[in-house]
Amino acid sequence: MIANGDITTPEKARHVLEYTGADGIMIGRAAQGWPWIFREIAHYLANGTILPEPPVEEIRDTLLGIWTICMNFMESTPACGWRANTFPGTAKAGRGAVFRDQVNRAETVEQQLAMTREFFDRLATGEEMAA
Repeated sequence: MIANGDITTPEKARHVLEYTGADGIMIGRAAQGWPWIFREIAHYLANGTILPEPPVEEIRDTLLGIWTICMNFMESTPACGWRANTFPGTAKAGRGAVFRDQVNRAETVEQQLAMTREFFDRLATGEEMAA
């Protein structure tokens, strides 16, 4: 049996597996904005500890790579800022929400990618961003 439904954290994954007795779990929406969830769950199930968040540079490079692949198939990026509020350093002062709104309003893919690079570069250097 496979369990699914709102499994968004390693702790929830363990709980669902223990509660249901399932052989495995499926991850859906949570992986769209946080592809690291798979390694986080595997680590937690094996060790019982939470992995630290990936470095901002890894998040930037991974997401830009995913969005570039999407562009090759869709000729546009898929609302690429929709999970920005979960990225490290973005919850403070609403940074993620502001970024998400701005990048989703960009008129071209090139603008979206440039805005995303700038956003994460500023996070990586600790530069203050307006909310």
